[in-house]
Amino acid sequence: MYKIAIAVAAIVLLIPFASKSFASNIEVDIHTGSADPNQHLTFYTSATTAYVGDTLKFSNGDTVTHEVVSGDPNSGPNGKFDSGTINLGQSAYYTLTEYDVGTFSFYDKSYPWMVGTIQVQETPSGYKVIHNVGADVGDGKTTFDVQYQSAKNIISASIGAKDKSLNLVLVGKTTGNDNLVLRLPTGLISPPFFGVQLDGQFTKDFTVSDEQGIEVVTIPITTMTEQVSIVGTQVVPEFGPVAMLVLAASVIALVLFTRFTPARKLG
Repeated sequence: MYKIAIAVAAIVLLIPFASKSFASNIEVDIHTGSADPNQHLTFYTSATTAYVGDTLKFSNGDTVTHEVVSGDPNSGPNGKFDSGTINLGQSAYYTLTEYDVGTFSFYDKSYPWMVGTIQVQETPSGYKVIHNVGADVGDGKTTFDVQYQSAKNIISASIGAKDKSLNLVLVGKTTGNDNLVLRLPTGLISPPFFGVQLDGQFTKDFTVSDEQGIEVVTIPITTMTEQVSIVGTQVVPEFGPVAMLVLAASVIALVLFTRFTPARKLG
């Protein structure tokens, strides 16, 4: 019974990671007050990176309706995308195709000061994409997309700020020995790597090559491999200002608690 409870808890804990890792939606939010030119608000995020096959999700969090079109206010709509009226609390979707590779620009038809761009990239054949790697550390504002190729799927990608590591959880089956190929932005993790761990054990059996600012790491895995960690000399993002304030407050609270807690008498 105890083992069953642990297994159920583990599955429940992995569900949010799985939904985050495989999410193909790119969130583009319309904030409250965007319709007021004095607020100087635009789309959030107004610029990001996406891949062919990803879906842009325009969500209206404002108090008025909006209409998003592709193009720019100066030359007008280019005909690729028109959301129509997006009511309060509603969303509109657009799936990127190979014809959108490059800079995909959009703006609000009713409020043309609201503009945004998406840098659309082709995903190498056979690769999958994990979005927003790095959102779990620092101030959560610096994130990266990681491409990978494997018979197994990655359901969790997290950053270990303490040991400068990228930690991956894999699920699925392979027909035998296989390779996990990772395309890592140098801004996320910088070589030379201290090492690679498979299920907690260091291995020297991996290769690293550079492809125009992308570190391609090839790691042999087996049918039993469930966790892969890459320990590097640098993992970005580091602790942001918000995290530092939280850390400072925690230290102060600990000091005050220690200072004012009465000492316990022995005996």
